[in-house]
Amino acid sequence: MSIAEETILNRLSHSEGPRRSGPGITARSRFLGIGFGLTALAVSLTGCGLFSSGPTPGVSPGASGVSNPTASTTSSPTAAPVLIKSITLVAALGEPKGATPAGLTWAGIQATAARLDATATIVEPATNADLASAIDKAAGADLAVVVTVGPDAQDAVLAASAAHPKTQFLEMDVAPPDGAPANLHGLVFDQAEAGYLAGYVAAWFSATAGVGFVGDAASDRGTANYAAGFPAGAAQAKPATTVTVGYAGTADAPDKGRTAAAAMIKSGSDIVVALPSLSGIGAMRETCGRKARLVTVGTDAWQVVPDVQPCLIASVVNRYDTAVGTALLVLAAGTPLPQREMNDVSNDGIAVGEFHADLPAGFEAGLAGVMATLRNGPPRATAGPATDAPSAAPGGKSSSPKASGT
Repeated sequence: MSIAEETILNRLSHSEGPRRSGPGITARSRFLGIGFGLTALAVSLTGCGLFSSGPTPGVSPGASGVSNPTASTTSSPTAAPVLIKSITLVAALGEPKGATPAGLTWAGIQATAARLDATATIVEPATNADLASAIDKAAGADLAVVVTVGPDAQDAVLAASAAHPKTQFLEMDVAPPDGAPANLHGLVFDQAEAGYLAGYVAAWFSATAGVGFVGDAASDRGTANYAAGFPAGAAQAKPATTVTVGYAGTADAPDKGRTAAAAMIKSGSDIVVALPSLSGIGAMRETCGRKARLVTVGTDAWQVVPDVQPCLIASVVNRYDTAVGTALLVLAAGTPLPQREMNDVSNDGIAVGEFHADLPAGFEAGLAGVMATLRNGPPRATAGPATDAPSAAPGGKSSSPKASGT
């Protein structure tokens, strides 16, 4: 065990009863670990081994085999400012709503455009052909930045970035492939760190010392990343916690997500962590239906899936608004932006959302200590390839239930 681990574990206390969340968690800010306003420039950490000695997962989705994120550079005092005249978000129809990834990205673009005196535009194409056309059209403007969300637009973005070398392109949740044009940048999130925080929260709130994680598929890189951090976070909170990792087998089958969650709860997990996919939403609803409790990752389930509010403890969220705003400010300052920019707690790219349950005694101080360690740079394992089939923590168990359609 590292000195940092021992320091944090020594700060945890389980001797007092539960209490309502205090100002350190919810009153000062909606998200723990987030400063007010947008950070001027990003400082990213390489690797994502967290407090464990296990493998360091890669970035996803659309990672194309990428396993090692590239750290961003801080601003240089001599960098020449670069004027950005237009910022266009090209998003699929219906995406830019509220707390969705596209909605948060659009909020970040609008806030930053006002600071840069740039024009912010959103385009919602209805078909893939319209998507490619909209991206290419937006890229033709003078001093333009084009932003997309998710891997569906990557082929169109690769073509447009090659055709418009003077335009900057930002892809949210996508790591550009090796050899992509230098003006194309992927803004990704440290999913292993988010999984670690979700495991930490889940273990603290578990009354049975049993927590479960429902992923999409064992071969899915995003699922592997979250699952790699989850057992380490649970062990950091309560070393004796039994960890169950299960899979729906796909991202788009709510019934299979329900089956995976049901198997976990039957085996003794009273807290389930789920992804924001369709399968994950099925797992969320099954968890609530069985009177267990829920922690989510990626987006704020309180807003995105409101029917699970009664059982939701908190969400560990990707701050798409902060990530895109930071990247835009870097570009406007004339500072080089890496092609693969990792967002995590250290640069306000990942945060623990508002709590909707009484906090166990000692939890607030413990979580604050963990967030401080992550912000300052935790001891991390040497970067390595993502694990295709992460296993449960020592002493735990894994489950891969067969879906039967519930």
